[in-house]
Amino acid sequence: MRQQHGFTLIEVLVALSIASLSLVALMGRLGASADIQRSLMLQALVMQEARNLWVQDRLKPSVANASADGTLQRQGVTLHWKTWTEKTMLDGFVRRNISVQVAGETKVTLFMYRAL
Repeated sequence: MRQQHGFTLIEVLVALSIASLSLVALMGRLGASADIQRSLMLQALVMQEARNLWVQDRLKPSVANASADGTLQRQGVTLHWKTWTEKTMLDGFVRRNISVQVAGETKVTLFMYRAL
């Protein structure tokens, strides 16, 4: 009598169930990866705009008690920004703060010390 080689139906079903569970787990990780990539892209955009505002603020001749806020549209995203001045313990110097944020994401705040 000749012996047949191959898999039984039970072995095939077990292998398919393991493969399907693995694919479901990988799809969940793929979704999380897309969310992280979106968050990193927004964070890079916010940082770039904060640096742009910082450079513009440096070009202003005077910043004593100056504050402003507003919104920007960049790459289809609304950015909220704010600048304000804080007194320091040193006479003649102030701290300039520049904050930029996308709703629901982490705020980026840059600062610099400026002479009056």
